[in-house]
Amino acid sequence: MPASEAKPVPPDFSTEDLFDVAAYPLNKPESAAYKDMLAAAVEGLNTVNCAQLANFVRPETLAAMQAEAEALAPDAVFHEASLNPYFSQPPEGTPADHPLNRFSPRRHGMVRGDKFARGGVIWSVFQNPDLCRFVAEALGYEKLYTYRDPYACTNVNVQPEGCEFAWHFDNNDFTVSFGLKQTEEGGAFEYVPNLRSREDENYDAVKQVLDGDRSNLRSLKLRPGDLQLFRGGYTLHRVTAPEGGERQSLLLSYVTDPEDIATSDKAIRIWGEAHPDHYARDRQLAEIN
Repeated sequence: MPASEAKPVPPDFSTEDLFDVAAYPLNKPESAAYKDMLAAAVEGLNTVNCAQLANFVRPETLAAMQAEAEALAPDAVFHEASLNPYFSQPPEGTPADHPLNRFSPRRHGMVRGDKFARGGVIWSVFQNPDLCRFVAEALGYEKLYTYRDPYACTNVNVQPEGCEFAWHFDNNDFTVSFGLKQTEEGGAFEYVPNLRSREDENYDAVKQVLDGDRSNLRSLKLRPGDLQLFRGGYTLHRVTAPEGGERQSLLLSYVTDPEDIATSDKAIRIWGEAHPDHYARDRQLAEIN
């Protein structure tokens, strides 16, 4: 029976089973250590839009996550496209060297959310309420919910050797990811914080980065077991091409609306097909409108 059709069951792993609660006391939100952990994450997000918490999961958890991801990697849906940093098409007459006209190849694979066993360790990490609460608090939300979209709820991102995620801004408010597999060379997460704002696209500065300016660039390696919280809407970023192997990361999706789910059109664009839940969302929206 496909995972998406299986009867949901409570996660089989507790917070203590999954995470290094000695270093990251998710299970003790009233403790001074939790408040210190939260303050460190908030500082990173408020200054450079990024917080990296090293070795966040227990070694046994990481090994199980890696095994699940490796087994499912052949099922990844691969995307290949030439994109500008804004995932858009430039208006007619835009100069050739303008950031809106700077297109680069992007290729990577995504394992769909319905592929993960509902009693498995990856699903249990995603469903863990203590992690969800911490992510919400760190990002400044009163409450977040695990995304219920059957395909996009949680995904393993597969980046083959030589394939780069070119410079871009995110369309979503934030991303939450765990490192699963990393190469010694390449596969670096590079970003330039606060390069644009709601009021100013700052195209000149974006062009300088695209032309090779690294003066304000920051770089990190998302090592296996690390947790990364990132606001990419105003931060230009990319992942350089892995060398000597494949890079994998786990993406967890949280939303402010517990009923949020993609439409069938969007699911088909991303995954090549839609789930019955997506068509149900279409009908729901049609009734509302």
